[in-house]
This record gives sequence, C-alpha cells and structure tokens, in this order.
Amino acid sequence: MPVSAYVRNFYKKKGEKRAMLRCTVKFCGGCNPRYDRGEAYNTVRSSLSGAASFAYPEDGAHYDVLLIIRGCTGCPYLYEEIDAAHRVIITAADEIPAAIHEIEQIASQT
Repeated sequence: MPVSAYVRNFYKKKGEKRAMLRCTVKFCGGCNPRYDRGEAYNTVRSSLSGAASFAYPEDGAHYDVLLIIRGCTGCPYLYEEIDAAHRVIITAADEIPAAIHEIEQIASQT
C-alpha cells in the first residue's frame, strides 16, 4: 500500500482529520499555449488548499494525483514515468473547474 493511502486509512480509523491528497504537477512543453498555464495551476492549487498538497515530482515518489497542464489539445504525453494513482488533465482554461471538481471527488473517496 502506498504511504499516502496508509496515512489516510490511519486517520480515518482514528476518526481524526483526513490527510490531504499528495499531488504533483507537470506542464507540457508550452509550444502552443492558449491560456496562462501558471495561472491555471495557481487556481487549482489555491482552490484545493484544504484537500490537496502540491509539489513538483520527485524521482521514486508516489502521488495520489498527477495534474497535467497542457497549453493545447495536441500533446498526448501522460508522463507515465510518474507514479500516480490518478491523472487529471487540463487543456484549456474552461476545464479548470472540472479538474478541481475531479480532484475533490478523488479526495472525498479516500
């Protein structure tokens, strides 16, 4: 069992505050950005501040969620070398609310 899942289960059994999701983020190469990807990341991160913590990926680490922020719809890369239970992808600014909702749903199931 990944450490983050172990921590959440421990807190649920103890009836204490649930541990936050461990999330990481990757940005596409940015060859054709159609919106401000940095601002998108800041919006997601601040909206989920009580449910998820974000950090840049570290080698060998496991994450609950990998947030992939693409500048357009042309990039197919999923960063499969990053160990994450879920992948949430944003390709346009209007997808930010849905991404936040998806991560909230993941958090509520843990």
